[in-house]
Amino acid sequence: MNHVATRSYWWLRRRAIAVRDRRLYRSDRPGFPLWREYGGWAVRPDRGWRSIRWVTPPLYYTREFAADDVDGVGDWAMERLGIG
Repeated sequence: MNHVATRSYWWLRRRAIAVRDRRLYRSDRPGFPLWREYGGWAVRPDRGWRSIRWVTPPLYYTREFAADDVDGVGDWAMERLGIG
């Protein structure tokens, strides 16, 4: 029984409680960082409900770019966000 309780605690910690800890590493200004998710690239807000990847879909998602094509996906994300 103790093993089940321990595994449940750590699963819950990773899924729910650790989300709050991510705020410590974020900047003061909200932004839209790029994330490598599920074989593609995703644009998510830095804060808020849509930043939690296993709960909500990203704002924008693509599989057009390889994992090492950071410049290409950066241009794509800026185009999607209307930056330039």
